[in-house]
Amino acid sequence: MKKHSLSLSVDRASCPTTFDQRTDKMSILPNKPTDISYDLIIVGGGAAGMFAAAICAEANPDLKILVLEKGEKLLAKVRISGGGRCNLTHECSDIRSFVKNYPRGGSELIGPFHRFGPHETMEWFEAHGVPVLTLDDGCVFPHADSSDAIIQALLKTASLGSVEIKTKCEVTKIQVTDNSKFTVIEANGDDYSCNHLLIATGGGAFIEGLRHTIEKCVPSLFSFNTPDSELKALAGIVIENVELKASGINAEGTLLITHSGVSGPAILRLSSFGASHLRQENYCFEMQINWSPSLTEEKVFQILSDFKNKSPHKQIGTWSPIGLSSRLWHLIVSRANIDHTQEWGQCPNKSLRHIATQVCAFKLQINGKNKHKEEFVTCGGIQLKEINFKTMESRIKPGLYFAGEVLNIDGLTGGFNLQAAWTTGYLAACDVLA
Repeated sequence: MKKHSLSLSVDRASCPTTFDQRTDKMSILPNKPTDISYDLIIVGGGAAGMFAAAICAEANPDLKILVLEKGEKLLAKVRISGGGRCNLTHECSDIRSFVKNYPRGGSELIGPFHRFGPHETMEWFEAHGVPVLTLDDGCVFPHADSSDAIIQALLKTASLGSVEIKTKCEVTKIQVTDNSKFTVIEANGDDYSCNHLLIATGGGAFIEGLRHTIEKCVPSLFSFNTPDSELKALAGIVIENVELKASGINAEGTLLITHSGVSGPAILRLSSFGASHLRQENYCFEMQINWSPSLTEEKVFQILSDFKNKSPHKQIGTWSPIGLSSRLWHLIVSRANIDHTQEWGQCPNKSLRHIATQVCAFKLQINGKNKHKEEFVTCGGIQLKEINFKTMESRIKPGLYFAGEVLNIDGLTGGFNLQAAWTTGYLAACDVLA
């Protein structure tokens, strides 16, 4: 297959680092657009948009494609995914179990994931020079342990076709012409026309003229702040398995106590599934923590009673009979209004029940949210019933496609959001090529 040069419409100084090594092999588009009509324009140079561009370029090098990216660099979120290592997907043994990791969009993704899911994603990247490694927790990373391997694979594959890229380009409006073509209009007034249009922008970046219903975008996948100074004094403690309840949402998993509040997989799961509810409460609510969900409150009481009978002269605050860390146990005893120096034998059953309640239903006030590291996910976007999930084409306007974060789809941490981007970008590209 003949290689075509990848064209850029940005000043060389503003090109991503990965492009600088090949600048002498590229043609730079003029700032003022020409009268070229493209086969496909992709708005958004993130994971979904660039994967669609790569799929199209490899399958049909003569397809004229234009990628318009608002930011200075392509694939910005891919660069920071997994702390710069790029958690590109998650191991999957069963699709129906896999989609449970999507608070929104899971049922719609069952069919798409059967066509192009985690297994196909790993195969594609390995076939394009990126060996992958699956960790014990199911997260999949490039063997090189760097997002640059993923980025280079996408850019190299896109360079096989007639792909032009323009960064620092904010698209503000879409118009449909009399001959059913699309006109894409930039903030500076420049415009481009195309036969097919793929919107693959980030969450919340919506464009005038799409005529689609938009579910309000709110943050998802974040940690919590708390005013509880006694709990924050335990920063660094990790509890492997807790159960959380807040605003009618339940979540289980590992919890990390931080200097500002609580984080960890259980908190991220709760914030993701409860994103809309928590926003309505302005992120100020009471959360209930079960520190030992494998035990009922009655069972905890029985364990405490047995320990009282066996060790009546030991002080209550010195050791936890149910395996919690000594510092956390000390806080639980204090919250039960019991002196931690009191001997077990002097503690009435009523007090033991108070301790059991604190173990199974510890109340923590939340007064705000934090982002999860540098990554930011939103829920909300284009209403899913308006999309054909066999093709990612709009049910309202033929030739218009959506992929990635612009849809009302979001997943938990662990490669799930990138997998949704690869899959929806792939399906849109396949339909354009059909």
